[in-house]
Amino acid sequence: MGDITRLTFPKDAEGVLHLCLRARDYIELETGKGPDADYVHETMTDAPPGVPPDHIWCWGYTRNDGMLNGIATCLKGFYGPRDWYLGLLLLDPAARGQSLGTQMANHVITKARNDNATCLRIAVLDANPRARIFWERLGFIHEKSTSAGDGNLRHVHRLAL
Repeated sequence: MGDITRLTFPKDAEGVLHLCLRARDYIELETGKGPDADYVHETMTDAPPGVPPDHIWCWGYTRNDGMLNGIATCLKGFYGPRDWYLGLLLLDPAARGQSLGTQMANHVITKARNDNATCLRIAVLDANPRARIFWERLGFIHEKSTSAGDGNLRHVHRLAL
């Protein structure tokens, strides 16, 4: 058991880094390298132009023993003013397959709905087909595929709220 709470940079950066080190399989799949302090800073604070810092949110699932088992990072107002974008849902490998991903995704969906968002988007790596199945099971629909400058093919999925 645990709680989902808001994380902030730099206060929670060390816990996020420890989670990223445990979940390095995904980070290496996406970036081609292991996580470090710069990765954590970017994950917790970066946004495209036009998205102000107070529209960047990071939530973490912390177990009762204080261990951070998952994070979800979001942007409000990315794509459109009433759109939300889930940039990363990252789970400790030991916590995968135990409904934590669904719990965290539903937390973000609820937050977006409470903010009167019209939709929530996520870009899923083509190299991560299990993630596509996960998001589609939650009702997300493929909107488009895109190739960013990092060489990864991503499938943007959208959930109407």
